[in-house]
Amino acid sequence: MTLEIAIVLVIIVLALVVFALELTSVDFVAFGLMALLLGLSAAKVLSLSLEDAISGFSNTATITVLAMFILSGGVYRSGAIHHLGGRVIKLAGSGELQQLIVIMLVIGPISMFINNTAAVAILIPLAMRLAHEKKRAPSKLLIPLSFTSQFAGVVTLIGTSTNILASSLTEKIGVGSLGMFEFAKIGLLIAATGAIYLLLVGRHLLPGRRPDAEITDRYKLGGFLTEVVIPEQSPFVGKTLAASRLREDFHLDILEIVRGTDELAYPLARQVLQAGDILFARGDSEQLLRLRDVPGITIEPDSRLAKSARGGKVGLIEVVIAPNSSLIGETLASAGFAERYGCTMLAIRRRGAWALRRVGELVRGRLHGMRLGFGDSLLLQGERAALDRIKVDPNFIVTEEVKTEAFRTEKIPLAIGIVTGVVVVAALGIQPILVAAVEGCVLMVLTGCLTTKELHESIRWDVILLLAGVIPLGIAFEKSGGAELLAGLAAKSADYVPAICVLWIFYFFSMLLTELISNNATVVLLVPVAASTAMTLGLDPKAVVFCVMFAASTSFSTPVGYQTNTMVYGPGGYRFLDFTRVGAPLNLLLWIVTPLYIAWVWGVR
Repeated sequence: MTLEIAIVLVIIVLALVVFALELTSVDFVAFGLMALLLGLSAAKVLSLSLEDAISGFSNTATITVLAMFILSGGVYRSGAIHHLGGRVIKLAGSGELQQLIVIMLVIGPISMFINNTAAVAILIPLAMRLAHEKKRAPSKLLIPLSFTSQFAGVVTLIGTSTNILASSLTEKIGVGSLGMFEFAKIGLLIAATGAIYLLLVGRHLLPGRRPDAEITDRYKLGGFLTEVVIPEQSPFVGKTLAASRLREDFHLDILEIVRGTDELAYPLARQVLQAGDILFARGDSEQLLRLRDVPGITIEPDSRLAKSARGGKVGLIEVVIAPNSSLIGETLASAGFAERYGCTMLAIRRRGAWALRRVGELVRGRLHGMRLGFGDSLLLQGERAALDRIKVDPNFIVTEEVKTEAFRTEKIPLAIGIVTGVVVVAALGIQPILVAAVEGCVLMVLTGCLTTKELHESIRWDVILLLAGVIPLGIAFEKSGGAELLAGLAAKSADYVPAICVLWIFYFFSMLLTELISNNATVVLLVPVAASTAMTLGLDPKAVVFCVMFAASTSFSTPVGYQTNTMVYGPGGYRFLDFTRVGAPLNLLLWIVTPLYIAWVWGVR
C-alpha cells in the first residue's frame, strides 16, 4: 500500500464517521471533502488535478439529477400526482390490506418515473387523509409508502438519483452507461419481492398507533408547551420551585429549568428560582392563560395562547421540514418564523443521530434557538388563515390535505407529456438522458408548468452539493490505486468462493454503508471497486455494479438511511426501532435474493 492510498483511505474513513454521526449536514461534509481534496491536490500530495477535484459540479450525473428534480417539480406543481392519488385513494375501502395495496399501487408506478423522494412528499398528505377518514393508524401506511417508493425506484434509470449516478460512474470507468430499462427486469423482481414481503409479513410488524389521539399526545404533551420566564423583581426569585406552588396551583408539569446555558438537575422542586430562569411548562391553554395573569412571570408567546383559550380561533398542525426547505440550518429566530408564518412552534421532534440518543423524547431546549433540519417534525399553533398558508408552502410537508387551488391543473397534460417525452427519447436512444432531461426542464418553464422561482425551489441543493463533493473522492480513490488494490484483494478471495458470493459480498457492504452514510456516497465509493473487481475476476462488471446500486437504493432498517424514511418518521409517529423491526428482515431478504436475480438475468455463475 502506497502513502497516497493510505491518505485517501483515511479520508474515506473520516468521511464515513462524520456522515454516520451527522455532526453537521451531509452536503457541508461533502463540500468540506472537496475543499480538502483541492488542498491536497494543490500541494501535490495526491495525484488528483484541480479539475478532477471540482469535477463533481460538471459531472453528467450531477446535472442529470438536478434536471430530474426540476421535472419532478413540474409534475408536482401541475397537481397531476395529487389529482391521480386523490381519485385512486377513494378505492381504498376500509380494510387494512386493501388500503395497503392501494397505497402501493399509487406510489409504485409514480416512483418508477419521477424521483421517489418527490413522490413520497406529494403522497404523505394523501396517506394521512386516508388514515384519518378510515380511522386507521398512519403508522400502518407510511412505512409501506416509503419502502414501496424505494424498491419501485430501482426499476428505471430515473427512479432515483442513485441509479443516474451509478450510470455516470460506469460510463466514466469504461463500462458503459446504463439504459433507461436495462435493469428493469431485475428491478421488477425486487419490487415484487418487496411488495409480497410487505403484504404477507411486514404489515403485521407495523406499529398501530391510533390516529384518533390528538397530535399533542404524539408529542407527549398534555396540552401546550410554553416558556415561562422569571423576570427581574419577580416575587418568585429566591423561592424554590416547590415553594412557588406554580405546579400545584396551576396544574402544570414543569419539564425543565434552563439557566443561561445550563439545564438544572433534578429534583427540580428543590431548585431556587433566579431572575432570567426559563421554565418549560406543559399544560392546556386555560391553565396557561391563568398563569399569564400572575404578576412576576412572563409567558411566551402569550397573545396566541390567549386567543386559543378564548375562542378556538387558533388551531394546531404538524409539519415536516421539506428536503429543499429554505429553513434548513436556520433557527426560528434567524428565520423570523413567527413574523414570516404567523405561527408559533410548540414542540419539535428531531431526526438523525442526535435523535437516536433520545428516541421518542420531546426535545427540550430554547425553542427559538434550535436549528431546523430536513425531516424535523414541528407542532405549530396559529390562526386558521396562517395554517392554510402553511399547507401550500413548499418549505413544509404537511399532514393534512394540501389545497388543490395551489396546483395548475390545466397544465397536467403538458407536464405529463414532457416527462413522457424525456423517458421515451432516452429509452429509444434518440438522445442521452442528460440532454433529454435538460431540454425537458426548459420546456417545463416555457409552457408555464413551472415559474423560474419554482424551478430553483424544486432542486434539492443538498443532494447536488453532496454529489459535487463525493464524486471527486471516488476519483481520488481510483487514481491513487486504492480501487485496484481492493479489487486485487477481492480477486484473491474469489479463488475460494463462487462468483455468486462476490455479488453477495458487494451487496452486503453496500447495504451496510447506506445505513451509515448517504446512498449516493456509497455508490461513489463502491462502484469503481465493484467494476475493477468484476473485470479482474472475468465477470460482467455491470452485474457487480447492480449489487451496489440496488443495495444503495433500498435502505429500510433505520429512519435516516434513506430520505423517504426520514420524511415519514415524524408524521407516522414512529420510533427509531420501528424501522428496524419492519425493515431489517426486508434488507436481509433482498440481500439473499437480489444477487440471485442478477445472476439469473445477467448469466453470472
